[in-house]
Amino acid sequence: MPEWLKPILESLENHIETASANIKLLDQALSGMEGSYVELLTILALGLLAVIPVLVPSRRRQALRHLNQIFGIAIFIFVVYTCLGVFGMIRNFHRGLNEIGRENIVALYYCSVPVTVLVMSMIFGPTFCGWICPTGALQEFAGMIFGRWHRCRKAEGYPFSWKMLAMTILIALVFLGWMGYLSVTRVFFIEDASIYWSEVLILLLLLLVWKMGTWDKRLRKLRVLSFFIIVAAAIASLRITSPVHFGFSKVYDPASLLATVMVVLAALTVPHIWCRYLCPWREAIAWAAKHSVRSLKTDHEKCNQCGVCDMVCGVDAIQKGVIDPHECHMCLKCVDACPQKAIAVKDKWKAES
Repeated sequence: MPEWLKPILESLENHIETASANIKLLDQALSGMEGSYVELLTILALGLLAVIPVLVPSRRRQALRHLNQIFGIAIFIFVVYTCLGVFGMIRNFHRGLNEIGRENIVALYYCSVPVTVLVMSMIFGPTFCGWICPTGALQEFAGMIFGRWHRCRKAEGYPFSWKMLAMTILIALVFLGWMGYLSVTRVFFIEDASIYWSEVLILLLLLLVWKMGTWDKRLRKLRVLSFFIIVAAAIASLRITSPVHFGFSKVYDPASLLATVMVVLAALTVPHIWCRYLCPWREAIAWAAKHSVRSLKTDHEKCNQCGVCDMVCGVDAIQKGVIDPHECHMCLKCVDACPQKAIAVKDKWKAES
C-alpha cells in the first residue's frame, strides 16, 4: 500500500469508529416497564411504518414508500438497540425464546423486534421488505442508479453483458484491496463471517454475468441454506454479525462495514441481490406472509399480459401478471403501474363486493 494512502485510510477509519460510538440518539432503549428496557419506541415506530402502506393514497404511493424506507433506515440505525441486522434478528429471537420461563423480561427484550416484524408480516404481508427494511432500501436506492439498464437487460432475458462483467471485476478488486488493508491490523474471527457472505455475493455475480436468466430462480434457494446456517450458529452460541450490523450498533465493526459496501455495490449490478439470494430473514418473512390477510391478486380477465408489471418488479416476483408470493416484497409497484388495473390488494377481512 502506498505510504501516502495510509494516513488517509487511518483517518477515515477513526472518523467511522467515532461516529459508530455516538450513533444512537437515546442512551438506552426506551423503557416499557421499569428496568425492562423493552423497546417500546421501536415497536411503536415499526407498527406505524407497517400501517402506512394501508393508508397512503395510490397516486403518491411510491414516493411515500421511499420516504417510509428512509424513516426505516433512521429508526434502525439511530433508535433500535436489539436488532443487529438480518443475522441478529434470528440470533436474538432464539436467545429470547431460551429465556422464556426464566427471565421473561429479558425474553421480551430480545423477542420484541423480531416478533413485531413477523406479526406485521402475518397481518400486512411482506411489507417489511418492501417498505421498511434498511438493507433492502439501501439496495433499492443503489439499483436506481442503473435502473434503465436493469430493465433493458430484463427485457432481453438477462444476456451476457461486458458491462456487468467489468462491474463485477471492479467489485471483486475493491473487496480484495479492502481485505488486504484490514488483514494487516486485524485477525478475523467467526463473528466476522459476514465477510464470507460477501465472498459468496461476488461468486454469485460472476455466475449471474453468464447465466442469470437460467440460474436466478435456482439460486434463490441459497436463502434457505443461509437461514439454517444462522439458526445453527445461534443454537451453538456463535455470534455472527451481518451486513449493516455496524450501523445498528455502537461499536465499530470493519467486517460488517465491508460487507455492507459489498451488498450496495453488488446491488448496482443485480437489483436486490442480497434479498434474492442470501437474506435469511427474508425466508422468515416469506413464511409469515403466507398467513397474511393481505395479498396481491390478479384479475386475469383484465390482464392482457403486457409485461409492465414484469418490468417494474425489482425482485422478478411477477411474470405476465402471475405473482410469486414467496418472492413478492409487497412494494405495490406492480399495482400502481398496471395500465389495466388488473392487479389489486385484497384484504381477507373485507367482504367481497
